[in-house]
Amino acid sequence: MQSIKIQTSQNIEVEYMLAGVGDRLVAFLVDLAIFITYIVAIILLNSEIQFISGQFRYLTAFLIYLPITFYSLLSEVFMNGQTVGKKAKGIQVISLDGGQATFGQYIIRWLFGLLDKWMLFGMIGVIMIALSELNQRLGDKVAGTVVVRNQHGTAFTETIFMETPEIYQPLYPQVVQLTERDISLIREVLNRNTKLPNYELIMKTANKIKSVLQIVTTHESQDFLYTVLKDYNHITSRI
Repeated sequence: MQSIKIQTSQNIEVEYMLAGVGDRLVAFLVDLAIFITYIVAIILLNSEIQFISGQFRYLTAFLIYLPITFYSLLSEVFMNGQTVGKKAKGIQVISLDGGQATFGQYIIRWLFGLLDKWMLFGMIGVIMIALSELNQRLGDKVAGTVVVRNQHGTAFTETIFMETPEIYQPLYPQVVQLTERDISLIREVLNRNTKLPNYELIMKTANKIKSVLQIVTTHESQDFLYTVLKDYNHITSRI
């Protein structure tokens, strides 16, 4: 099983399992089943109207092709790098820097996907993925993205939310210096550790955050990261 080690912008190395041709093909077939169901439903809903007036055929074609054309783009943008098929198979698009792909990257993947997925019955995409070292189709290579397995069945942007009381006093107010990407990384590391313990990664992440924020503490690494999240949630929710 192929994997990729990504050095994040915080200089923390995180390993992801790559989605293979089989994973992506199954995800595509699930999405294709949705397309077919949608097309059949539209045709059935408009069949009687079409007999009345031929002009409605153009409306039917518009209703059919417009959502299908933009399906993958809108799904990945609003579902954090997943379509329904990808979510069902437990795979996700991420940027090669380890973070969530940007809107621009999704656009590029979508544009090249019109070539990768639909020309020659998708053989271009399959061949590219099979020959690529990182299982990337052409759109991934150009956009700087990769499709990885979501090993624990949860989205990488899953939030470890900790509600705090009004009288809660943050232990590390410096956390306001962290970015949303920093916080997402901490959540990802803690999520992974919950399912598959990796103390070395926890310690590296904690040490990096301590160094960036110039924090000296006797807190255990995992407790420290949970406290950082709790402090960040408390402070930002009241801004």
